Amino acid sequence: MPRSRCIYLRNKQIMTFFTKISALAALLLALTLPAPADEFDNAKKAASAGDYLVALGHIRNAVSEDPQDVDRLRLASAIYLEMEIKDTALMYARRVFDDDDEDAESALLLSRALVESQKAAEACVMLKKFRRNADNVALALAHVNALVAADSTSAAELVASTARQKYPKEADAYLALGNLYFSWKPLPVFDLAVQNYTDAIAINNNLVQAHFNLAICYWRMGNRETDDALANEYFNKCLSEWAIVSRQDPKNARAWYEQGKIYYLAKRYSNASDALKTYRELRPLGTGEIMASWYLGESLYKQGMCDDAKKHLEDAAARIDSLKPKVAVMLARCNFQAKKWQECVSSYSAAEAVDSLWEGMDYWKFGTALINATDTLRAIDLMFKASKIEPKQCKLMERFAFLLQSRKRYANSNDIYRGRLANCTDSTDAKIHVLMGNNFYADSLVDSAIACYEKAIGLNPKMMWGTQRLGDTYLLRGDVEKGRPLLDQVITNASTTASPDEKRYGIAAIASLNSLDIKDKNWQSIVERSTLGTTIDPKSIVSWLYLGIGHQGLGNKDKARAAYQEVLKLDPANASAKKNLQSLAN
Repeated sequence: MPRSRCIYLRNKQIMTFFTKISALAALLLALTLPAPADEFDNAKKAASAGDYLVALGHIRNAVSEDPQDVDRLRLASAIYLEMEIKDTALMYARRVFDDDDEDAESALLLSRALVESQKAAEACVMLKKFRRNADNVALALAHVNALVAADSTSAAELVASTARQKYPKEADAYLALGNLYFSWKPLPVFDLAVQNYTDAIAINNNLVQAHFNLAICYWRMGNRETDDALANEYFNKCLSEWAIVSRQDPKNARAWYEQGKIYYLAKRYSNASDALKTYRELRPLGTGEIMASWYLGESLYKQGMCDDAKKHLEDAAARIDSLKPKVAVMLARCNFQAKKWQECVSSYSAAEAVDSLWEGMDYWKFGTALINATDTLRAIDLMFKASKIEPKQCKLMERFAFLLQSRKRYANSNDIYRGRLANCTDSTDAKIHVLMGNNFYADSLVDSAIACYEKAIGLNPKMMWGTQRLGDTYLLRGDVEKGRPLLDQVITNASTTASPDEKRYGIAAIASLNSLDIKDKNWQSIVERSTLGTTIDPKSIVSWLYLGIGHQGLGNKDKARAAYQEVLKLDPANASAKKNLQSLAN
């Protein structure tokens, strides 16, 4: 055999050997690795444990793997019902029933899906027909529930009464009667509902639905009760039943939702948020009851937990248009509390179209946010509205008036100050009159300013600010006889007080009288007064400057020079001191 042929055969043998080895290795590896996950089995396990959100992910894959498998469709419908994805649940339930319209479990599943999809009349027709050939207490209960949902109370009563006679030892028969009386038209018969739910529980204490319905029944009874003591008794019974439900079926999402809603309506927001948080753990945002987001968001908001409330409020607003303005106001208040000014402005702006939801303070808060967001002109317009709607906000009225004053809108400022005085009486009234006087003074309405200052002193004779302002205004009007003693009073007070403000008023009074005495060349008075000023405040530039002027007027050049040099220590760029020193040198 040629050498090349031998090599070919040998290589082929080697390749065959390695192929067999590889196959054996793959087999061994397959035996040691875990089998691929069975999505249907995983869905069943998750649903059995009450983890319907997890089950939902698995059952979607399971149905995709075998969309014709009835068992998968049956489980899918039940899971979708629990997750309140009703259209898909109904579609699968119909397919299951069409596959075997003689199976009681399929009929029950379809009935539930129809009722929850607002197709109770169709459920009634289907169950009536089905029960002619096969019947049990569960079907009777489903039939009652469908008839009640379809407002066929009389027919429901007949079915429920018959079921109790036929199945006297079955808890579901009493549950059916309880549901009938709970939904009785025109008015529920709660006493009979309670009796039948209690009878159902006596037969089967683990019947979660009976405890569930009984809790809601007690709540409704307490809610319509005018006797507070009896209402509280019903409410406590309600809570007791919820405790049982939570213990028997801790992953019953609907129970947590109903419990949270009841707490919310009772304004027990802490309890409400605890229950609804559990609901949201079982039914995350985007699933389950839409109103859960609203109840939870507002419950957290009422407790001042704005950061936690935000995502739930935003979810409610995104899914329920009528809630958008109210949520916008709530978020605006939260942003105001957090000093997120621009976000606050945006939220209030979004809610402006429905300002009937606003409280008086919302206008003040919106205005304040606008100021901090540097939109002062818009803020002023809004605060005018706030001052009319909520004028008893004393501090806010005062701040708004001061804002107008800083904008030189003196007449408007005084209008707000008057509104503040009309609605608030406290220790700051004298201060308000001084501020009003300052507005008149700035508008050159001297007589009106004097009237305000006199009013301030009348309210508080020891108010040095008002006294100093009144003295200055008298001097402006040329009434030195009235002005000088008032300013002297302020100076005397400043020499003994520890108040920085009153010392400052004293320095201002010294400057005013020195300015007056310069005209009369009363240099000695200026020296004496200014010397006192440097004692009151050693860093008072104006006192040192006038002291130099006084000494210069008296011809005391060295003392004048020393005073001007003190000015320049405090203010090296002071032009008056430099000029006067130059004049002394010349």
